[in-house]
Amino acid sequence: MQMKRFLKLILEAPMRGSVHVAHAATLCCVAAFSAHFAYCEGLASTAVSSPTGPAYKGTYGVRWKIIENEATDYYLPCERVGDAAGLSPSGFDTVFPWSGIRRCNVLKRADGTHKITYEHKPGFALDGSNGNVMVEIPKHYSRRCLRDGYEYRFISSRPREGFTVDPAFVENGAELEKIYVAAYEAHISAAGKMESLTGVYPTANHSRTEYRKYARANGRGYGTFDIRTLLMIQNLFLIEYAEKDSQKAVGGGWGKILQPHRTNQCVLPEKGANRIVAKAKRFPTDLFTGCAVTITSYKTGRVIHTGRTLTDVVLDSPEKGLASLYFDGEALDTTTNMCLGGAAQKTGWSDCLPSHSGHTAHNGNPPGNEYRCAVKYRHMENLWGNAWCFIDGLNLDNGRAYICENMEDYENGILSNAYKPVAITQQIQTDNGDIGGEREVHFLKNLGYDPKYPWLALPQNSVYADKSSVKGASVLLRNNHFGDYYYLSTEAKNYVHGGGFDHYWRCGLFTLRGWQGDTKTWYLYGSRMIFKPL
Repeated sequence: MQMKRFLKLILEAPMRGSVHVAHAATLCCVAAFSAHFAYCEGLASTAVSSPTGPAYKGTYGVRWKIIENEATDYYLPCERVGDAAGLSPSGFDTVFPWSGIRRCNVLKRADGTHKITYEHKPGFALDGSNGNVMVEIPKHYSRRCLRDGYEYRFISSRPREGFTVDPAFVENGAELEKIYVAAYEAHISAAGKMESLTGVYPTANHSRTEYRKYARANGRGYGTFDIRTLLMIQNLFLIEYAEKDSQKAVGGGWGKILQPHRTNQCVLPEKGANRIVAKAKRFPTDLFTGCAVTITSYKTGRVIHTGRTLTDVVLDSPEKGLASLYFDGEALDTTTNMCLGGAAQKTGWSDCLPSHSGHTAHNGNPPGNEYRCAVKYRHMENLWGNAWCFIDGLNLDNGRAYICENMEDYENGILSNAYKPVAITQQIQTDNGDIGGEREVHFLKNLGYDPKYPWLALPQNSVYADKSSVKGASVLLRNNHFGDYYYLSTEAKNYVHGGGFDHYWRCGLFTLRGWQGDTKTWYLYGSRMIFKPL
């Protein structure tokens, strides 16, 4: 595509692939994009003719076709470019920055300084006794660009023309040599501090506001998982695996576990019991012995008891057609207002894995047990599945995104000052479809592009946006491209990420759901901590 033709498209059409520029875009915005495009055109053309050519020496990249024709483009694979050409995922273990990603303990001393203890060193522990279990990620340089119908991602270990320090490593204008992401989903201690450790139930049922407060209670530099950190991890994954579907590449995650509301309702009230007696029809398909469970109100869905594990299930007990579902913990007085179902599984299921990435054995009975396992990417457990994770640093208002690039300024509802409007018009999509049915068609299509924030790869739109159902599309869509669902409501104030324990194949590293406000709480909504040495 020639530059002149490209600029003509910008001015005459609101959308071309995943590049959207409003008709009212300013001339300086067009000029900035033109410069960016010119650079990418020269760099990317080298990739097409010579993926290991001079312009790519020392860079690692991936590209994929931007979807224009939904019937064909959706199913095309990724292609490695630059020095990534010919590598497999295991080959990245010796390539920076992947080679520098390490699991460690971060212990805050009494004087406010931090002690870092790396895995395999004396004192390292997963149980929190030597500090939070975190994943150290070193500073690196990144580049995202769009050219001739392709999206390109690059990572470099050093500065080079057209690359910038990945925004996850910049706070208050200062570059950070390393940042830390929690190895486990957030657990809130009795002291009201967010922590990352193995063997505990992730804390759910709090709002984004509350999670941010719990993280910041650890001190300066602590916060909740934000959009810049998420997009940085997505970059690492995309280039390492040359694959957009994280479930296909790593594992399904905790995605097919029964929701507790109005399932397994108690039909036999008892005093001082460690069981719920329910009709047996919903077991054992979506639960399994050893899984975490929640007891909720049948009437309201409110959580009554959580932090329990299903210890046994006895069918046809105490009579035929019923099942006794036993759980650990303090005995309860059960009522017919109680329902027993799934919950976010304990942290640490993936500790048994010998490598930094992969999935555990599948749990429970088929069908769907491949979506009942813990996943781990570069030591970070359950980046998708289990509990939706609130995303900080981005606010939504009437379907428009506002971005903040300083973690100490993160605040709900702010649409000015530290929060800047994003020049990406995202499609509104509020149809949840039917899991596995003809209405499950609105999977993520393309990622938006803002020339001011080229790294900000927000979901742009969904496939089949003009259709409410497509026969047979569900299986094909969820097993190709990103395989993640697309959501955005004008009522949403923030994003949650990754998918919850009932989200099936819709879970994934690229799943963002914009449906909820800042005060929303749910037993499917959790968090994850980050730490930046400010």
